[in-house]
Amino acid sequence: MDNSIDIQSLARRFAPLLHFHPKEGEFCCYPSDAEETYSKYSRNWNLFVEDRAPKELVSSTPCYYEFWIDAKLIQIRYWFWYRYNDFPGAPLRLGKHVGDWENLEVRFYESTKMEDTIWILSNHFEARLASLSKTLEGFAREDAILSDEQINIWVALGTHANYPSSKSRPRCYARFFCDKIAEGGFVWNTQENLKLLDQTNFSNFKGRWGDKKAPRGPANEYNNRWRNAPHSDPF
Repeated sequence: MDNSIDIQSLARRFAPLLHFHPKEGEFCCYPSDAEETYSKYSRNWNLFVEDRAPKELVSSTPCYYEFWIDAKLIQIRYWFWYRYNDFPGAPLRLGKHVGDWENLEVRFYESTKMEDTIWILSNHFEARLASLSKTLEGFAREDAILSDEQINIWVALGTHANYPSSKSRPRCYARFFCDKIAEGGFVWNTQENLKLLDQTNFSNFKGRWGDKKAPRGPANEYNNRWRNAPHSDPF
C-alpha cells in the first residue's frame, strides 16, 4: 500500500451518501451532533431520555470517521449518531432505546482501486457487504451502487440499519416485523462535514450513551477494528 496516501482526502472521496426513508421525520429522527449530546449528558446519562429529534435533515450534521493503515489494508469507518432508535410496529418495545450509533466501513485491499474495495454496512447486530466483485467469507455480497466513488446507502426507518440498495432484502424479526427501506427521502452527503473521531470531545469515552440498553460508542472495545468483519483476504 502506498504510504504517501492522504487519508483525509481519501475519507472525503469515499464518504457515503445516505438515503433516508420518506417518513423518517414523522416516525423518528435524523442524524445529529454527538458532541452536543455528549457535552449535555455525559455527567449524568439518566437525564438523556427519549428524544426523536431532529425532525429534518440538517446538512451540517457531522459525520465522524476513524482509520487504520497497514501494509496491505486501509480501513476507514464512518460513524453516524442518532438520538433514538425504534423498530416500526414491533411488539414489546422491541428496538426502542435512546441513542443509536451506526457506521459504514470501507476496506481497501492492496490498492484504492474500486475493484479492490469492499464496503461493510452496520445492520443491527450484524453487517451487510457491498462491492463491485469481491467478498469476504461469511457474507452474501450485494452490488455497491456508486456515485463516482461515494457509495449510496439506504437507511431503514427508525432503526437506521444500513442497506446497499432500496431493494435489499430487509432484516425481519419473527417474519412479520421487517425493516422498512424506500426511495424518495432526504439524501445526506456526509462529504460535507467530516470530522475525525480523535478530534471530538467523546474520543476516549468507552461507556454507554444512555441507559443499559443504549449503544456503546466508537471507543468501546465492542466496536473494535474487526467489529464488522474479521480480518481475512477477499475473494
